[in-house]
Amino acid sequence: MALHGKKYSGDLLGRKYGSNDAFQPLGNVTELKTDAKVKEDTLPSTGREDYGQPIDSEITPEPTTISLKFNTFDKFGLARALMGEAVDLTTAPVTFADESHKVKLGWIDLANDDIDTANFTLKDSTGATVDPTHYELNPRLGMVRFNELSTLALDSTFTVDGKTKGSAGFQIDANTLQSLPLELKLDGKDRITGKDGSLWIPHTNLSSDGSIDWFSDKWWENGFKGTLIKDEDKPTMRFKELNTTA
Repeated sequence: MALHGKKYSGDLLGRKYGSNDAFQPLGNVTELKTDAKVKEDTLPSTGREDYGQPIDSEITPEPTTISLKFNTFDKFGLARALMGEAVDLTTAPVTFADESHKVKLGWIDLANDDIDTANFTLKDSTGATVDPTHYELNPRLGMVRFNELSTLALDSTFTVDGKTKGSAGFQIDANTLQSLPLELKLDGKDRITGKDGSLWIPHTNLSSDGSIDWFSDKWWENGFKGTLIKDEDKPTMRFKELNTTA
């Protein structure tokens, strides 16, 4: 029988451990590596002729670790990398009125972002509308800055009225999760033999590993590390290869 090497590719799916959620694609996987190590305790001889030689040994397997790397991006992948959860933003516009602030040098942070510029009014402390040419509005960040035309005194009060656009999108609060307990399934294929194979990891605890360079062309590349958990009546991993091909 000829011996063949193996080179796997495949689609990695995952879901929250212990749930009945549908499995979701986790992205383009560039690394899926498990690492098994052992701890060995030996009893060395103190005899005259065999001093230092092992006369007994006990080997204890240590927990199997796992590392993953991805090079594609979606909102859920970014949430995992930031150790948070992606939440869809409401598309209902928010109306605000008589929102009070103090005049300062530089950009002043308002209570809302995604502001509808067609529905925004800024008033001075007397309630008079301020000429829009006297200030700049950053509607994306929800900030306002007074320019050289402004006659408002520093630390005087101004108010803003308006509403947000209610743009669709998502929001992630980073580092709100301590770990990511997942169940993983790899729908794989041996690129050498052409045989179909699958890898099932019933329970792993993962955490984001590595950095995100937001200004890099490859900023979405991210990785995870963790440990395979041994549940009762389940293996830590199950690999299966079929003699047929899909």
